[in-house]
Amino acid sequence: MLKFLGRGSAFADAHNCAFFTQDQDFVLLDCPTTAFQKVKKMFLNSFQRICVLVTHTHGDHSGGIGMLLQYVWFVLHRKIMIIAPSDAVKSDLLLLLLRIEGCEPEWFEICTAEQFHAEWLVSAIPTRHAIPLENKCFGWHLKIRDHDVIYTGDTATLAPFLPLLHPGSVFYTEISYYKSDVHLHIDSILPDLIALSRNGVAIYLMHLDDETKISEITENLEHANIRLAPLYQDLR
Repeated sequence: MLKFLGRGSAFADAHNCAFFTQDQDFVLLDCPTTAFQKVKKMFLNSFQRICVLVTHTHGDHSGGIGMLLQYVWFVLHRKIMIIAPSDAVKSDLLLLLLRIEGCEPEWFEICTAEQFHAEWLVSAIPTRHAIPLENKCFGWHLKIRDHDVIYTGDTATLAPFLPLLHPGSVFYTEISYYKSDVHLHIDSILPDLIALSRNGVAIYLMHLDDETKISEITENLEHANIRLAPLYQDLR
């Protein structure tokens, strides 16, 4: 479903960022700077529309958006569509892009999830992450090639996502080896993930703070379809 340009957390060399293509749309989920360096090598002009879905405005998720829209405008002579999960996040993105990054409004389009219409977008999912961004952190419910795809973004709770999961759905969830108040700790949520997997949910782990240790844990699981999010390697 999704391919990842990076699956690391804030201090990783390749920050978490996924993409998919559908109906002539190229869709990024967040755009950190590390992802921009890879996206610019892809054949963006072969798509009718380039979209960025934003989960929240932490730098390891939004730091490359300004560079991407400038590249697409000046090099490809096109606009990108930025989709904010809420009016509040849209306002913060406009502040970031127009007032801080110094972008021009004609370089891009921006709207909220409720204003945007595409077969692949179902809804933004409010969640809880960092206190300074309270009510401004979201996951996404997508419909990709007839599959329900649930993407947590950064979250400290599974609660908003569990009602959306069913046999056959695909679940991309952040996970952390080191315990904190703002991320999902593997020891706490692994039993829930195993139960979901055994009920027919395909689970992919992303936003990894220690990929080696998390990989060692998941490789030893029996009868559970839990894997690390797949990295996109082909940048020819």
